[in-house]
Amino acid sequence: GEYPPGSAFKIVTGLAALELGKVTPEEKIFDSGSHWLVPEKGNAEGKALGWINFKEALTKSDNVYFYEMGNRLGVDNIEKFSRMFGLGAHTGIKLPGESDGLVASRQYKRRVYNDDWYLAETFDAAIGQGFQLATPLQMASVMSQIANGGKRYRPYLVSSIVSYDGQEVQNFGPEEMGRLTVNPRNMQLVREALREVATASEVFRNFPISIAGKTGTAENSHGQDHGWFVAYAPYDNPKIVIAVIVEQGSFGSMSAVPIARKIIEAALGLNKPA
Repeated sequence: GEYPPGSAFKIVTGLAALELGKVTPEEKIFDSGSHWLVPEKGNAEGKALGWINFKEALTKSDNVYFYEMGNRLGVDNIEKFSRMFGLGAHTGIKLPGESDGLVASRQYKRRVYNDDWYLAETFDAAIGQGFQLATPLQMASVMSQIANGGKRYRPYLVSSIVSYDGQEVQNFGPEEMGRLTVNPRNMQLVREALREVATASEVFRNFPISIAGKTGTAENSHGQDHGWFVAYAPYDNPKIVIAVIVEQGSFGSMSAVPIARKIIEAALGLNKPA
């Protein structure tokens, strides 16, 4: 399945903006509810958050702030960092029929639509909308790279193949496919913002461990929007990465987050009676 990644993609845009010096963690940008260059591009329900810095913008998933990051980066840099994360390509899992998603680019629009690129499309790309498409497995990979410091591994399903007489024929383990080379301070800032996203969620209130996560709502021309949540846990010593998408689930905070909580509880044994 290929879906617009929605606000979960702000992880990519945000890290690119920090890494390329397009914004500092301290700089505050004024959110009036819509972007001054393309006024029709604004926040959900016209909300205006006023002066906000990077961490606040990622935590609150502010569209106007990330439209401005897209404006400063340009679509070419967004494309570059998307591909550094492995988006727009197969993860390499050994299953038939894997989709490669789509990274928004000038070349794609010229090839498919024979048309020029517009600033409004850069804004869409910066928040994971428009031409952007990703699979849940790709978004799990993005989150794992944030969790582990930038290493991108090939996903695998089988640890070993054993013959009928108990002899191991072949074994499988982590295989590194690429690496993000970014400033550790920028990576840590993204992590801290993602932790605050989860902390602010009512679903994870009083949760016994700290986690990091990002919700997303992906536009869907065929019905209600899709709901996303990508996360890793525990925050301090990650053991599991999760990507949940609920087709036509509307806001990810309402549809996908409760499912992710149950998965984390089961995977880490948090739902067992004391």
